Amino acid sequence: MNRTVFAVDIGTSSLKAALIDSFGEVLAAARVRFPRTQRTGEHWENALSSAWAAVHSQLGDFTPNAVSVSGNGPTLASVSQDGRASAVLLWNDPVPPISAESGAGKTPSLFIPRIQAFQSLHPREFSEASSLLSGPEYIVWRLTGSPVTILPDPRYEKAYWTAGDLSTEGLSGVPLAPFLQAGQRFGLTNGTAGIPAGIPVTGCGPDFTAALLGTGTIEPGTACDRAGTSEGLNLCLGEPISAEAVRTLPGAVPGVWNASYILSETGAIFHTWRRDNGLAAMQYPELMKQIEQSPIVPEHQGILHPGRKVVEEIGFAVRRGIETLNAIAGKDLVWRLSGGQARNEIWNRMKADITGARFALTRTPDGELMGDAIAGFAMLGEYASMEEAARAMVRIDKMYEPDPENHLLYTEKYRTHAHL
Repeated sequence: MNRTVFAVDIGTSSLKAALIDSFGEVLAAARVRFPRTQRTGEHWENALSSAWAAVHSQLGDFTPNAVSVSGNGPTLASVSQDGRASAVLLWNDPVPPISAESGAGKTPSLFIPRIQAFQSLHPREFSEASSLLSGPEYIVWRLTGSPVTILPDPRYEKAYWTAGDLSTEGLSGVPLAPFLQAGQRFGLTNGTAGIPAGIPVTGCGPDFTAALLGTGTIEPGTACDRAGTSEGLNLCLGEPISAEAVRTLPGAVPGVWNASYILSETGAIFHTWRRDNGLAAMQYPELMKQIEQSPIVPEHQGILHPGRKVVEEIGFAVRRGIETLNAIAGKDLVWRLSGGQARNEIWNRMKADITGARFALTRTPDGELMGDAIAGFAMLGEYASMEEAARAMVRIDKMYEPDPENHLLYTEKYRTHAHL
């Protein structure tokens, strides 16, 4: 067997894992949903154990050459003195407003406001913590015993924290783990979660940088639509830009930048609608088939399938983001799909029709896992860099083109929607 990486990604609602070889082939995969009330690191660890067992059951006995981890952020978990996550603040949890005296609203750090919120919401756990880690870093710590902060690129330090910013905010004493760069070796597995001991561990850190790697969004002018519970439209650029509703951060490889347009709950909106309308038990593909087969009609000509209205509103929000980033790029971009939403063939077609954009599906819709594998093989020396690994391992398998007639009908509705 070729060398393999066991890739792990902690999402908002589930943990995904896959065994991937050095050619980018997914040999086995698993997804484990979290309890709806998940708020502890044990849920992450239990899901990891279940995912390992599921992949093991598909392949039989195997030992990967590396384990590589990513996850959403800035999620934070406090590690207690007995070595467990005593409290968790998810990236999308509501937090208290920042006080006028604090400078956190002005800092470029994405983490300092969350650290302050964690301190406010969980004062005892904060004061007693031996480490404060993100979700993927908590898993790395449980697997290896090494507390690390995974930095995707040295340019990200200001987006995390600097000693000066921490001092200004009175946070110098917070037990934050030292920075190690994505793709470096963080330690060896210790037998946690059923994974054999002695396997090198690395990671990408934030899931969005893993997805950029895993979809090959590493050249200026390439773009990625990563959509699960939330959605992020990402454009790779040769230099940073400033634009309304767009956040610019360093890219997934040296020398490029990433412009992001964030839609915080596209998947969550549809999930909530299903639940509230008693359709949670219906299979997602079957429900989407019903929605797709309902007629596309202007609002004044008849009653829409209620699910179609929800899906179209999501699609129109995505279209606004695509138009924003197309304008920055100066061209119509091709969007590489990643995330749970990319698994649905019907939604991929409808998204193309609604937005008028072209979408590309790589060999796996889980770009985060492919990105983790890329980091793992770079660590192992299989490739000279993560950039080289991405170019070798990522391949586009399918394209989704907008249907001209459908797109015209959606455009009429979109223009009406934009003026509501």
